[in-house]
Amino acid sequence: MKSEILKPSSSPPMVSKRVLSCLKAPGGNDDQGLELVDNGFYCPDTNETYLNIGDVSSLYSPPEGEGEEVTARVKSFYEETPFPNYEGLEEFGELVSKGSKNAFSANLLKAIGFNKTVLECGCGTGQLSHFLQLNNNHVLGIDMSLGSLKLAVEHKLRNDLARSSFIQMNIFDLAVRDESFDVVISHGVLHHTFDARRAFSAIARKVKPGGIIMVGLYNSYARIPTWIRSKLIGLTGGKIDYVVRNRIRDVRKAETWIKDQYYNPHETWHSIGDIQMWFDENEIDYLNCSPAILGTDGEDAEISGDLFRVTEPGNSYQRLVTQISWLSSIAREGALFDVIGRKRSHPY
Repeated sequence: MKSEILKPSSSPPMVSKRVLSCLKAPGGNDDQGLELVDNGFYCPDTNETYLNIGDVSSLYSPPEGEGEEVTARVKSFYEETPFPNYEGLEEFGELVSKGSKNAFSANLLKAIGFNKTVLECGCGTGQLSHFLQLNNNHVLGIDMSLGSLKLAVEHKLRNDLARSSFIQMNIFDLAVRDESFDVVISHGVLHHTFDARRAFSAIARKVKPGGIIMVGLYNSYARIPTWIRSKLIGLTGGKIDYVVRNRIRDVRKAETWIKDQYYNPHETWHSIGDIQMWFDENEIDYLNCSPAILGTDGEDAEISGDLFRVTEPGNSYQRLVTQISWLSSIAREGALFDVIGRKRSHPY
């Protein structure tokens, strides 16, 4: 028999005070702040109330016009296939143990440090957001999928987690004040939007001057083997996938992984150079790349696990060789790479 969600007798607030101070009315200006009320948010300036949908807070502005069709298809996909799957995890301690053993999430938490505000754009079911609220960090996870956010909120309430908050939002119209978060992360998300470049600009506005932004995308070179497997998987079954063969033991999680990797309705591929161009357009200074760019001091940072260290971006030849080399590494695990930057401070 499936156990019911046991909420603590005094549930944590849906949004922490530090996160609430970073919010604004959807479509409004930064002066139009929000108050937390029963079953939602209230904006004193506009006299509008934004009601929760079930247990999920919502400040979602539906897209209109350009990108509406792509957004609708991707939203529908993740409502039916929340990602990533919790693998039956109910206790926060289990999630922390799992995150601490994963090099990416452990190094990310170490790099973020203590007492930071973190915005995760496209948080899915919220596992990374929950993990990053360690070290007294306050994390806001946003996503457009209510199905995914419902699982995130269930875990929050079940485990009485006060510093992780979740709100349904449109990544192109974030109900978040500009320059309000210490760290902004979007890991494996923007390539599912109708315009990844524009989506990056939207989230880059939310990081404070001197703050960190980290974006993870499918790589233009390393994603090719996945595309080839997608043409064969109907005949061979899921065992053609390296992660399914070697990493996943839970059948349901394997099915979710296969759907996300091979049947997603929309994706785009990107190079290191693409992200460097986006950084320049949004006054972001390059810090690091993961996996590291070959032949640069980024390799030393990778060995030490220092994700936010200032490293050299390499030259075009080094970046090309690096991305070709990924055909024999990250290509088997989805071809996701991350680039990290720091927002330039305002001149005095």
